[in-house]
Amino acid sequence: MIKKIKDLISNYSSEDKVEESSALIKLNEACAALLVEIAFADKQFDLNEKESLKKSLIETYNLEADAIEEIIKDAESTVAESTSLYEYTRTVNDEFEYSDKLSLLENLWKVAYADNVLDKYEEHLIRKISDLIHISHSDYINIKLKVRDD
Repeated sequence: MIKKIKDLISNYSSEDKVEESSALIKLNEACAALLVEIAFADKQFDLNEKESLKKSLIETYNLEADAIEEIIKDAESTVAESTSLYEYTRTVNDEFEYSDKLSLLENLWKVAYADNVLDKYEEHLIRKISDLIHISHSDYINIKLKVRDD
């Protein structure tokens, strides 16, 4: 997905590149914010959850390790100020294909299971995000079980 966006960016003029780069940054921030939302859902953000979050951001969104701390800090601040998931899920719905949404959902479950305890608030929040990004219930369950059993 990120490769597709980067390919699109390379085909535009410099003004369009700035707009597309801004869209990519906004998309990465939305995904990071959703991952942070899950990490904070149980009011505890332990080392395992933080490492899982970092790993997801590096592997899935091709972000540099140096930028991860800043993204997490920005996402923490955004999450603390936010009252709605809609702003994040709208960005995901506007930019992601279904397969990309499934990848995001898998990363959300990985963060939730990182501390080996699935809190009811984490599960509720993932269900809510899943509904907002239009993931089928069967895919929601299949990904949950896949991540849990890994």
